[in-house]
Amino acid sequence: DKPDKKRKGVTSAVARPRTKEEEDKEDSWSDHGEEGRDHTGQLSVMQKQLEEKREKAVPKFPFKTQTTSLSQFPESHVPFIDSHCHIDYLFVRDKHYTSFADYVQTKDFPKNFSGCVANFCDPPAWAEDRMYPEILEEEGVWGAFGLHPHNASHWCRQVQKNLVRAVSHPKCVAWGEMGLDYGKGMHEMDPEVIRRQKEAFRDQMKLALKLGKPFVIHGRGAEGDAFEMMKDLAPRDHRIHFHCYTGNWNIARKMQDHFENLYLGITGLVTFGTASDVREVARKCRLDRLLIETDSPYMKPTNASQVDLSTPRNASPSMGVWIAAKVAEIRRMDLDDVLTQVRKNVKNMYGI
Repeated sequence: DKPDKKRKGVTSAVARPRTKEEEDKEDSWSDHGEEGRDHTGQLSVMQKQLEEKREKAVPKFPFKTQTTSLSQFPESHVPFIDSHCHIDYLFVRDKHYTSFADYVQTKDFPKNFSGCVANFCDPPAWAEDRMYPEILEEEGVWGAFGLHPHNASHWCRQVQKNLVRAVSHPKCVAWGEMGLDYGKGMHEMDPEVIRRQKEAFRDQMKLALKLGKPFVIHGRGAEGDAFEMMKDLAPRDHRIHFHCYTGNWNIARKMQDHFENLYLGITGLVTFGTASDVREVARKCRLDRLLIETDSPYMKPTNASQVDLSTPRNASPSMGVWIAAKVAEIRRMDLDDVLTQVRKNVKNMYGI
């Protein structure tokens, strides 16, 4: 889940969400034409009728969704929240410049999609004039902020100050993603790069603990070192989402034995033929300690080949149900049972 380099320097173009009053006014006039403008009494009656219809038609979930005839999502009415995605990167890749609600309406999303936790993990994303404040204004969208280990060389007082300000947003539910990345193999990495990653990781954990924020951990190829650093600083009951877990079951079990509120994030990798370790973890991990995440726009599930054909290479938060379906298959469980428990896990981890 390497940050998308194209994201840097991109300014926000997300439209301000309309207020309910603005929507009511526009709906009344557009539905009833000029007569509504000339007869205030009739307008009031018609507006009341519209409100009554709207109340009856309110969906169970905060988003209006649509699917094409080619999209066949796994059937479920259990609410699903994507526990980790990158909306800013997704918008850049898909050249989408309005709201997330508009994105949901114009792309293929299952009817049970109920929201997402958007992670912002590179310094340009935290500037006040960028898109995150407007994204987090939307219903069904929460945020997490942290410095990705690939950006550790940028860690300084100003970056720390900007990050602390972003984390103070009322809809920020965690600090992260942060951690270590030995993706190329520790033996091939510059020792100075590793030192700076550890320094930024350690500092961020201290700040997160000070502010009472759960951790979102990135630890590709560095699961053991990340675990040791967490043990040194975090209390055993701290809430931790070890995002996009790709390590083996042995270290996963040790982490969960030590941290009673550590959840393992399963991504679209579980559908890849080469990801045997991920499938083993998905099978052996207690279901009440597992999270489903898309990490979109990365790692599109292979079983979602007919979803969102307009952007065939990108994953989106819509595809979490496909990941859950694969987990259900691996565990020989009903999809609804998996989604029901995972929804409880999201609430326990993030309070949403």
